[in-house]
Amino acid sequence: MLRARLTLKLPVLVVELVERREVYASAIDFYIGGARGLIGVTADRPAMKEFARHWLTPSAAPVDPAAIEGFRRALAATVLQHADAFEYLMLLKPDGTVYVLEPRRLERELSHRNLAFSAWYKDALAAPDTVVSDLHISPATQRPTVVVAAPVRGTDGVIIGVWAGGLQLARLSKLGSVESSSRESRAYGYVADRHGLILAHQSNPNYVEQQTDFSSVPSVQRALSGSAGGGQFSNPIDGEVKLGAYRTLTGSGWAVVYAIPLAVALAPVNLLTKGILLSTAALATLVGLLAFVMARRITGPIQQLTAAARTIGTGDVAQRIDVRTGDEVQTLGEEFNRMAAALGEKETQLIRRAEELQTANRELEAFSYSVSHDLRAPLRAMDGFTRILLAEEAGTLSPEGIRYLGLVRENAGYMGHLVDGLLTFSRLGRQAVSRQAVSIDEVVGLALDELHAEQERRHVEVVKGDLPPCEGDPRLLRQVWVNLLSNAFKFTRNREEARIELGCEMADGVPVYFVKDNGIGFDMRYVDKLFGVFQRLHRQEDYEGTGVGLAIVQRIVHRHGGRVWAEGKEGQGAAFYFTLPGGGV
Repeated sequence: MLRARLTLKLPVLVVELVERREVYASAIDFYIGGARGLIGVTADRPAMKEFARHWLTPSAAPVDPAAIEGFRRALAATVLQHADAFEYLMLLKPDGTVYVLEPRRLERELSHRNLAFSAWYKDALAAPDTVVSDLHISPATQRPTVVVAAPVRGTDGVIIGVWAGGLQLARLSKLGSVESSSRESRAYGYVADRHGLILAHQSNPNYVEQQTDFSSVPSVQRALSGSAGGGQFSNPIDGEVKLGAYRTLTGSGWAVVYAIPLAVALAPVNLLTKGILLSTAALATLVGLLAFVMARRITGPIQQLTAAARTIGTGDVAQRIDVRTGDEVQTLGEEFNRMAAALGEKETQLIRRAEELQTANRELEAFSYSVSHDLRAPLRAMDGFTRILLAEEAGTLSPEGIRYLGLVRENAGYMGHLVDGLLTFSRLGRQAVSRQAVSIDEVVGLALDELHAEQERRHVEVVKGDLPPCEGDPRLLRQVWVNLLSNAFKFTRNREEARIELGCEMADGVPVYFVKDNGIGFDMRYVDKLFGVFQRLHRQEDYEGTGVGLAIVQRIVHRHGGRVWAEGKEGQGAAFYFTLPGGGV
C-alpha cells in the first residue's frame, strides 16, 4: 500500500511539469512574437522606407549627422523606450554596413561595422518577413545575443536596408521566474537554440553569458529532433538526474525544457521510505531470533508476531496483535504494538510530507500567473506604438499603413484574450474546491441560460436527457458545462439543422456525463491536442477562441478526481465525456 502510493507520485509530477512546460513555452513564443511584430511593423513604416531610400542606397547622399540624429529621436530611441525587449537597435545598408546603432554609446564599442557575413543578415535578405537568429556574440556588446531582423523594401519591392534589434536575454531568462526559498521551488525552465546553446535559463542565467552547450542533454536532443514528452533523464552539464518535460518551439526550432532535480522532487518520499523499511526489517529480524530461541515453548505467539510483521511489511501499519501469556512474550507483543503505532505515525508523516510535493505544484501555478503578467509588457509596447503612429503620422499614413495598424491592434487584442485565458487557467490551480451535493440539472440549466443569446440567433435543437446529481463545486462544474456547450454551439454554426445532446450513461457502474453535437467534428489522430493549453485544431479565422476552454475543463474535472476524454469524426460531429466522484448520488 505504501509503495503504491509512492510510485504514483512520479507520473503526477511529470504531468504537472508538462503543463508548466506549455505555459513557459507559450510565454517565450509570445515574447519573441511581440519582438518580431515590432521589428516587422517599424521596418514597413513609410518614414523608415523614406530614410533608407534617401541615405542607404548606392545613390544616397553623403552621411548627414543631423539626419541620423533625427532618425534616432523619431524612431530608434522611441522603439527602445516603448519596447524593453530590445537591448539595442541598428539599421544596416544593403551591403551589410551598420549605418545607425542605438544607443549611440555602443557605436564606440562596435568591433566591426560590416555584418554581411552574419547568418541572420543573410537570412533577412532572403526571407519575406522577420527572422530570428540563434545565439551568437554581438559585435556591438561583445556578449551573447539573439537578433530579430526584417528587410526594409522600397516601393518596387527591392531591399534597401535591414532593420534589426538585439534581444535582452537577461530579461528573457527572468520571464515567468518565481522566487521562493523552499526546496520544492527548484523547478525551472530553459530554452536552447537549434545548436543546443542556452539562450534563456531561469535557474542559472550565467549559462547564457558562458554560451553553455546543452546539445548533450537528452531532453534537449529529443526536443531538437522534433519530439515532445517528459520523464527522467541525466544532465551531463551539472551531473544531476532530472525529472522534466520538453518539446520544440514552433517557428524557431528551439528546444524548451521544464525540469526539477529528481532528488529534490522525491527527497521526502525517499527519506521516510528508507526509515520505514529499516524499521520493518529490524523488527522482522528480532521476531525471527526470538522464534528460533523459544520455538518449542512459544511457537504460537511467535507465529502471531511473525505474521503481523509480514503484514506491516506489506504496508498495513494498522495491524495489531493480542498476546496474553503473562511473560516476556506478552511484553514483546506490547512492544510490537507500540512499534506498529510508531510506524503508523511515520506513515502519516510520509503522507503529509508527500503532500508537500504539491507545494511545488502550487508554486508552479504561481509561475504561470507571473508569466501571464509578464506577457502584458509586449502588449503594452504594441499598443503604445500604434498610438504613437496614429498621433504623429495620422496625416501621412497610406491606406496600407492604416491596414497594418488594424492588423497590429487586432493581434494585440487576440494576444490579450490569450493572456486572460492563461490567467483563468492558472487561477484554477489555486482555487479551493468546495465539495457538496450538486444538482447537475440545475447547473446545466444555468449554463444554457448563459448561452441563451446563441440559441436565439439560430435554430439549435438541444436534447437534454437524465442528469443524475454528483458531489463537487457547483461554480466550477458550471464552467465545465458552459465551456463544453459553447464549443458545441460554435462548431455547429454551419449546420442548417444543428443538434446538441447532453445526458448521462452508465459504464461499469460509473455515471459518465456527455455533450454530443453534429458539428464539424475532428480527426481522432489529433485527439491528444484537444485538452492542451493554447492547442487548436481549427483556424482562428474560421472559429474564434483562445485554445484554453478545454484545458480548463480538464483541469476542473481532474481536480474533482474524475477524468475527461473526447471522440469525434471529421464532418460528423464530436462527443465529450467526463466522470465525477459521487456521480449518481
